Amino acid sequence: MCHDDQSCPDQELFGEYEKEAFIKAVAELLSNEEKAQNSCYRIGDSEFDFGLFQTLPIKPNEDLDVRRTLTTDKFLKTLAKKLTKCQLRNLLDGKCYTNVTLSCCNGAEQITCDPDDPYRSYDGSCNNLQHPTWGRRGNALKHPIAPCYSDLVSKPARSKSGAPLPQNRKVVSELADFLDKYGPTTSSSLNMFMVFWMETISSDMIGRTNKRAQCPTQGFRGCRADGRDRSAFVSMLSNPLRMPLDDLYCGESGISCLNFSPQEKANDRCEIKHVAERNMQSSYLDLSSLYGDTPDYDEEGKLPLYHCGATDPVSQSAPTTVQFAAIIGLFGKLHNYCVDRIRSCPKSQGSVQERCRALTIGVYQKIIYGQLLPLLFGEELYNLCGLDCEYNPYAESTVSQTYKNGPGRFPHVWITDEVMYKHEGKSQWRPFNEYFRNHESFDCTATLAGALETPIKTDRLADAIVNKFYTVDGKRGSCLPCIDLARNRDSGLCPLVTYKHFIEQVAGEESKCYGTFEDLSDMFSPELIEFFAQHYEYPGDIDVLFANMDQRAYSGSNLPKLVSQSTCLEFKRLKCTDRFFYTWNQNLGEGAQHLIEILDFTALLALFTEMAEVPLEPFLVDSPKVAALDVKTYLESVDYLYCQM
Repeated sequence: MCHDDQSCPDQELFGEYEKEAFIKAVAELLSNEEKAQNSCYRIGDSEFDFGLFQTLPIKPNEDLDVRRTLTTDKFLKTLAKKLTKCQLRNLLDGKCYTNVTLSCCNGAEQITCDPDDPYRSYDGSCNNLQHPTWGRRGNALKHPIAPCYSDLVSKPARSKSGAPLPQNRKVVSELADFLDKYGPTTSSSLNMFMVFWMETISSDMIGRTNKRAQCPTQGFRGCRADGRDRSAFVSMLSNPLRMPLDDLYCGESGISCLNFSPQEKANDRCEIKHVAERNMQSSYLDLSSLYGDTPDYDEEGKLPLYHCGATDPVSQSAPTTVQFAAIIGLFGKLHNYCVDRIRSCPKSQGSVQERCRALTIGVYQKIIYGQLLPLLFGEELYNLCGLDCEYNPYAESTVSQTYKNGPGRFPHVWITDEVMYKHEGKSQWRPFNEYFRNHESFDCTATLAGALETPIKTDRLADAIVNKFYTVDGKRGSCLPCIDLARNRDSGLCPLVTYKHFIEQVAGEESKCYGTFEDLSDMFSPELIEFFAQHYEYPGDIDVLFANMDQRAYSGSNLPKLVSQSTCLEFKRLKCTDRFFYTWNQNLGEGAQHLIEILDFTALLALFTEMAEVPLEPFLVDSPKVAALDVKTYLESVDYLYCQM
């Protein structure tokens, strides 16, 4: 609509708007602090979703950035009311004035990097020597295309006619019911171990950060404790989701409200541009969720480990399953195993903990790019993706807002209602939700062995995530896809076909126009098209989250086409912008390079669990197995490599 409109706003009023925005921002922050101290505004410890929306504290060194971001957010909302849409769009797209920032952000942060330091930082800074902040913890996610807010700034998109998009819970609940009745019945050899591994990777590249106050909490209230209505104590820190009165699952119990916490935005430089959410991990695939943002070792260079090998940052994260802790804990154990072997070497030069950290991250990256992605993509897409790149210092290491809240949520559709727990040779099928609590009551080997033998769920939305997510009693729970869809809309993600057009331009494919629902036949079955037509007014309104329903796929791929293309873009960028990626990291010694080739999940499971037999292909249910003792014996024979790191 603004193609030929080159109008721009008058900057003379910006100073006045900024002063008003600053006053509003400070008032909101003070109000948030007051509410964080008031138990009425916090989810109580007797409620099922206590901890589901855990908020970390705003640290003293983060306070200024949060205040600047909120000031800029208030300023942009004022502009949305004062300007025409074309003026605002031109301004946000950078067509009016270059490098526009508010005066409260005068000056630039100075980071000094040592180009000869052989080890990566903990917060991601200095990975790119020309742009030291790129990829750093706390940065904003990126919009690959301008976000689709209805006011261009913050209000969720609406349908083409201007009406609201279909109610969040209604469309998810009825989609789950539709798939139960009409979805094709397929099976898969992939297992839940893969799903938990993919969630582990996601937590490393994308750190959740709900809106915060200086006081940490287990979640801010949006609904009454009984879920029958919105709470009288709703703050800017929460945004409850409505439940239809005739809900297929909760209707009879009168539940009409689900708690939900919006994500924190990041615009610490006060830039007048489209704003995205804050990423509380470094974007690099560097096990930042395991190591934390500051070093924490004992006097020998070992990581303090808790249940299943989890470090303190892992044990403090929520919500998380014991399988997640056990899988990432294998890498914590590998770090300490490496320290013990280097300490036994006659000559040891350099930082022991940093050499072991570099090795551990290298093994982690090798498993992702050498084992996981080839299986997910299949040979055709893996070759098309171009993952054989070299380090590119001119591209920013970042995760896109769309991937994080849309296609990146794909593993959720693979979650099963029950996950096997294999203790002392006996198999128990336990509800998925049980694994979120009381982690120390679970045997770590039994937890991993069960996940390895649990087939993923395909072509269905499990009851465990649609109706009973994070439940205590198995009756009342939250809705994981509803949270995904809410974050999708809350962060201004553009519709499915808009994002598809963007991906097609990147891939050099011909785009198709979608004027009618029948045009969607290239992506969806006739039955699913009819479902979407009953819930949406126009095919261009369908949320990008439903890319997970795309029936197209590359040959040999285990992902829908649009999801796999999105995943390719993200992981290619993260590899090619990592100065310390293991395949070109010249600081890794010859021994480390050999060990990275040798060590994989088969080795880690043999070394750090009590399994008698370990799988050769750990992402497949019926993988051939080998005696763990034989693997250990071989690994002991190459211990000398630790002395060559």
